[in-house]
Amino acid sequence: MVSSSGTKLLLASGSPRRAEILSESGFDLKIIPASVDEDAILDRGSDLVSAVRELALAKASYVAESNVGEFVLGADTIVVFENEVFGKPESAEQANKMLNRLSGRRHEVITGVAIVNPTGESHTKFASTAVVFRNLEEEEISKYVSTGLPLDKAGGYGIQDSSFAPVASYDECYLNVVGLPMCATSDLLEISGFEIGASLVCAGHSLLGDFDDTGSL
Repeated sequence: MVSSSGTKLLLASGSPRRAEILSESGFDLKIIPASVDEDAILDRGSDLVSAVRELALAKASYVAESNVGEFVLGADTIVVFENEVFGKPESAEQANKMLNRLSGRRHEVITGVAIVNPTGESHTKFASTAVVFRNLEEEEISKYVSTGLPLDKAGGYGIQDSSFAPVASYDECYLNVVGLPMCATSDLLEISGFEIGASLVCAGHSLLGDFDDTGSL
């Protein structure tokens, strides 16, 4: 996948996974992590889809304020289990608890994406993916947590972490679970006037296939 005519895209995120997805899609990136109070937005009591879209826009707007005339992309991903938001675990103990609760169960991953274009106009979208974990053994959870990998990931896991591979199945967008749904992102880029030289297709939709409708949310 190839991005447009030399236009740089500013990524308002420090996520290496989002940067990798965009770089592999051909974008010329400048990474400027945004500083926003995520808990304050999530705690307002609004619905979670609205909250992640607001968070994504807050990140993009934060960077756009000091980079006028640029295309800025912001994104935020949350894991929702039994109506509880699982953010990035703050400790190994918390990561262990999260993974034990998710084991053998279904949860939802929601990512909000926002673009602020050079005129200051903004647009947001979201993607939602239902994910089912396989049954995890306590020993393998402990081993995974000891690597430190869960600590920078919502829900304490990465679907792409092949040595752990906690996901049995999912519906819709794989890249949404990684952290940036290119389906929503490509739509926003076109709406915002970012010229795309080739069609951006979210190839991650079909990496594992549809999930078996089991487990409980």
